Amino acid sequence: MTQTVLYGFDEIDALIPHSGDMCLWDSVLAFDEENIQCRTARHLDEHHPLKEDGVLSKIHLIEFGAQSIAIHGGLQAKQQDAPKLGYLASVKNVEFGEFDQTTPFLFVQATQLMADDQSKLYQFEVTDQQQRPLCSGRALVIHPQE
Repeated sequence: MTQTVLYGFDEIDALIPHSGDMCLWDSVLAFDEENIQCRTARHLDEHHPLKEDGVLSKIHLIEFGAQSIAIHGGLQAKQQDAPKLGYLASVKNVEFGEFDQTTPFLFVQATQLMADDQSKLYQFEVTDQQQRPLCSGRALVIHPQE
């Protein structure tokens, strides 16, 4: 199955504060005003910066979800020429599935549920190659007043 890549690693890396090895996503597959879908194989890197003793913890999948939200915000800002600094304020309703670390790809679907000048609320789900759920939750991003 071939998937169209809208934005590749270099574009993502330049878009968000988490650059280099900490940029977790390889590509953006879909993007609109409320949704983003990303794919990565970077979790397979034996020198991945989040791995401890060669293992990526399930808890780190929250960071994969949060980083997709940062990419979505960056792409929105790019379209509006109005970048906004954002901080992850809370993550709730987190559920984990079984994480086979050898899955060839991780995918994420993040949906913006609410947005105003001070904050944005997202639902995210990280899945494996077979689209089995690995981690899902709701994340609140706040935008500090300048």
